[in-house]
Amino acid sequence: MDTNTQTVPKMGLVNNLEGLLVKYPIVLQLLRFIAIGVINTALDFIVLNVVSKTFNISSGLQLGQINVIGFSLAVVQSYFWNRYWAFSSQQTVALWKNFVRLVLVGALGALAVLFVLFGSSFSAPAIYYLIIFGLFAVLELILWNTFELQKNPPTAQAKQEFIAFLVVSLIGLAINSLMIGIVSSSMHLTANPDLNKNLAKILATFVSLFFNFVGYKIFVFKK
Repeated sequence: MDTNTQTVPKMGLVNNLEGLLVKYPIVLQLLRFIAIGVINTALDFIVLNVVSKTFNISSGLQLGQINVIGFSLAVVQSYFWNRYWAFSSQQTVALWKNFVRLVLVGALGALAVLFVLFGSSFSAPAIYYLIIFGLFAVLELILWNTFELQKNPPTAQAKQEFIAFLVVSLIGLAINSLMIGIVSSSMHLTANPDLNKNLAKILATFVSLFFNFVGYKIFVFKK
């Protein structure tokens, strides 16, 4: 009797939450965008550290210039994840499935960023970040195939979407690179230039992510 009494409210809560996701799809889109933002940040961080360690650059406008490489790769990755998952027209609203997927994607990105920050704390060489990159790429492909995102068909306006996506992303890139160049030169929270570089990158990423979500929602993936 007690078990049935407890089950009904739990099922009611699950149904209410799923109903909320159906009624307000922007909630699920935002959560997915945030999770995708974490793996994009991870890729961006990894590439930035590989290139910066290879050329021994840790601050200033030169750092802002090489930042373009990682950011550009993250933008390409972002398009596919946002197009086929966050803003997909075929949204799976099963609460448990969304929760698990959000955790997996977010955890992959968060762990990669933590390993990057850990490496920067002892000035790890470029090979350290290359190893992280390899593991990150393999795990990301596993998630993509597990989610079966490749089965989501492209829309008729895919070409226009991609052009608009590039425009918004390029503005986000300008914001991100300008901020990391300025902040890395002016903010010295620690005596470790590698760590300061990544702290500046975190701040720049938060600002550009906010801009990108608004831009993608209004101008790109309009649903």
